[in-house]
Amino acid sequence: MFRMQIWAAVLTAALIQLAAFGQSGGSGRGRFFLVDQRTQIPVVSCAVPQNWMAGGKTTWTTKKELPVHWYVWSLSPDQETKIIFSSQMLLPATGRLRQVPFLRNPAILAKALAPGAQRDHHLSGIRLVHAQFIQRKPDQNLINTRIRQARERGIQLTDMIFTELVIRFEGNRAGRKISVIFSLPILAIENRPGMSYTSLAEVLMPTSFSCPAGAENAAKQTLEQIVSSIRMNPGFIALINRITERRVAEWIRIQNEIHDRQMAAASSSSKTQDKVRNMWSEYIRDVDTVTNPGTGQKMLVDSRYDHAWINTEGEVIYHNSGFNTPNASTAAFDPN
Repeated sequence: MFRMQIWAAVLTAALIQLAAFGQSGGSGRGRFFLVDQRTQIPVVSCAVPQNWMAGGKTTWTTKKELPVHWYVWSLSPDQETKIIFSSQMLLPATGRLRQVPFLRNPAILAKALAPGAQRDHHLSGIRLVHAQFIQRKPDQNLINTRIRQARERGIQLTDMIFTELVIRFEGNRAGRKISVIFSLPILAIENRPGMSYTSLAEVLMPTSFSCPAGAENAAKQTLEQIVSSIRMNPGFIALINRITERRVAEWIRIQNEIHDRQMAAASSSSKTQDKVRNMWSEYIRDVDTVTNPGTGQKMLVDSRYDHAWINTEGEVIYHNSGFNTPNASTAAFDPN
């Protein structure tokens, strides 16, 4: 929906990693600055059309050193068009990438976004019009960066998908029919830390806008102008890079733990399965596993007999008494 060159320009600058911050700052000369209240570091700036209102918010986890999300909104003077864009979101999943439900069925994410769309765009009676994945050519710099990061950290990527999810809602605002359109560029990667697969979908700067029905093209053009003007503060980028290193180290630790646990569980499970399988085999064949005390050799002996002989032809002869037979070696086999 939105031009890939805009994504490429923004992704390399604005979407360094999952970011997050407090209240917004002011604006001047048509340029808006989002400032994090906790660190007083400017997060992002963008050009806002003259007389448009702008605001934003940053959100933190309980760990003060770990920001998680920021978003910016802009509202037209007549308050009929609202534009929202935010930092990337991460959606983890288990299993093979191409079997992840929300990457196969666009309605899943659309349903999850509906309450927020109704709240953020001040609508009532919201309904889903359509949701579909659109295949886009990915920004190769972004792809190469992810591959390099994985290789440097010993992460084995087994699959990768780049797509765009476009969602359209309709609702009412002050008695008028309003359209809400979401664009979610998604880069999803799959890796195999142990015996199973894990996946991680990056929603790269999700954007949305609402406007009166019929004014979608003009709203989209304004959104593209704002997004293409985004600039990230170098100090903020440095902060995020430091946080990213800690997050990646923790992620690798978890992946290694998954690998070790699964391998240990697989080994234990394999031994247990082998033991159960052997016991079941002995039961249905009515045999016992016995050991020759002289040689340590193990063999299956019919459970009705207590002795076995092996003749020169390699044939096994069973009997309940200890007598010998010509051309045969004898041994009393002890149950094992």
